[in-house]
Amino acid sequence: MMGAKGDLKGLLAANFSQFEKELFEEIVKEGQLILFPEGELMMDIGQRVEQIPLIVQGTVKVFREDEDDHEIFLYYLKEGEACAITLICSEREGYSKIKAIPVEDTIAITLPIKKLDEWMFKYKSWYYFVMDSYQDRFEELLKVVEEIAFHQMDERLLAYLRKWVEVNHSPTVKATQQQIANELNTSREVVGRLLKKLEQDGTVKIGRHQIEVIK
Repeated sequence: MMGAKGDLKGLLAANFSQFEKELFEEIVKEGQLILFPEGELMMDIGQRVEQIPLIVQGTVKVFREDEDDHEIFLYYLKEGEACAITLICSEREGYSKIKAIPVEDTIAITLPIKKLDEWMFKYKSWYYFVMDSYQDRFEELLKVVEEIAFHQMDERLLAYLRKWVEVNHSPTVKATQQQIANELNTSREVVGRLLKKLEQDGTVKIGRHQIEVIK
């Protein structure tokens, strides 16, 4: 846990400059700066939502898991964003419907949910931030549905790899074939076969626990 309000102020200003001065001051008063290490569970399905994280440094992967432990990747959260699904859960002090895991060391400002409804009516910038979060994530989820319904697995795999590159600003996808298979809800054998075909086409280069996207 990080407790320096000075650091919190700087990170908040750098990532959420659209917030009014009064809202900024309330977030500084109510918020806590928390470090979430890479790979450690940040939010789990069924967990009671008591805090809302505003991402100020790092990247978080959000996905769903069914009763048989089948996973499906939903979207990434980046600096300057919050999870819309968690925001929805928080409105009724509900329980999380998603899992969230940092793909790198991530810092977030966590806020108590009791303040969020109050701020919706009190601050226009917070209202627009929440509405924009809903819209952005809804569009991401529509893309997931479209890929599952209309795209072949090779197209979904390539889209997954390119999204990783875009979000992480790196051509190297640091994930095992089994991890990718889990998130695309398919088998490791299928992912391995499709990756070999992409490598033959010159699209990727397969390494140990990583994949370099060439084009």
